[in-house]
Order: sequence, then C-alpha cells, then structure tokens
Amino acid sequence: MEVPMQAEQSRTEWLEWHLAQVPFQVLHMRELAEHTVRAQDTSAVVVDGSGEKARLPFNASAADDADLLYATLVLFAQEVQERTGNPAPRPVRARQWRGRDEVQGLPSCRPDEAFALSTEIVRYLTASAHQIARDGGLHDAPEQLVDTIRKMRGRYPRAEPEFKAYRPRPCTTCGERTVLPLWGADGLAGARCDTCGQTWQPPDRAEAT
Repeated sequence: MEVPMQAEQSRTEWLEWHLAQVPFQVLHMRELAEHTVRAQDTSAVVVDGSGEKARLPFNASAADDADLLYATLVLFAQEVQERTGNPAPRPVRARQWRGRDEVQGLPSCRPDEAFALSTEIVRYLTASAHQIARDGGLHDAPEQLVDTIRKMRGRYPRAEPEFKAYRPRPCTTCGERTVLPLWGADGLAGARCDTCGQTWQPPDRAEAT
C-alpha cells in the first residue's frame, strides 16, 4: 500500500520523535530498578521461594518494564530488517536476554550500557524511518512500539531531557537538510549530518574545548 508523500513525512517524524526517547527511558528505568530501594526499607521487598525469603536488590517492576520496552524495540528492529533488508546492528542479533523462543529483554548490563545498546538500535531504526513509514507490510507494529514507549513514559516519568518535535536542518557543509541531533545520557550531545557526516558540538561544549 502506497502512503501519500505528506502522510509519509508526518509518519516518519512521528516515529523518529518517539524513537529518540527510548534510550533515555530505558536508562531512567534501569536506574530506578537499581536505586529506588535505597530510599526504602529493603526488608519489605522480598521474594518467596523454598520456604525462605530473599531480598530483591532492585525495583523489580522497573526492571521488568525496561526489559519489555527493550524487547519490543528489538523485535520491531528484527521485523524492519526482514522487510527492508537493511543489516541490523549487533544488539538486534545478539545483545539481549532470550527466552526459549524469542527476546525477553536486556542482557545483564549496567544502566549506561543499556542506554548504549538502545541508542544503537534507535539509530538503525531512525535511518530506516522513511522506509518504515511507507511500508504497509509492517501493519500496526510501529503503533505497538509507540504505544509501549508512551506507556513507559507515563508509568516512569522523568524530568529531562525535554523532547520537542525536530525537523532536519540544512547542513552548512553539503547543503542537504539532513542535520539531526545526537543525544547522550545528559541530553543534547551535538548534531550530525546524515549525508556528509559533518558533526557539531553544543556551544557550551565547544567553548570548553
């Protein structure tokens, strides 16, 4: 099914906007999973088994939901790879916790590593966003991913960074309108032209160097 050009552009931006939030959401949830109980009485957080009570060293709900979001992202990327033929990065193929049949969540890793893994997958999907937007064969898979992202944002709100709709800007080197932001764990880390590869640092970081 062909998607009208204007609708395709709108759908592409809609998808890119939500994808950009995933690494930060995963980071936030994994940090909550590890640190929330520091402000709680951990003796109240227990798991029953074999007649004993073992303390959980993290917030299990946030950990489970981070796994769910990551698994949804990986499964979507696998489907995109099948539909587009674009080779997916290693996290889509190997860096994951697998159950008997499919991906269940993140591998054993630190929050910053979870951020890096998610970022690599998001970059792949963002590069394929135009193909995703016009591929009717993906059915409602993009909507399911976005719904999961929104659900996790609502369940685990975070204060930063704030995301706004972003239109690619023209490159001062090659002239193409393909300059996109680069996000890091602390917010905006710079910008990069997807056409020529030119990169820029935020003004405050450029002055510091």
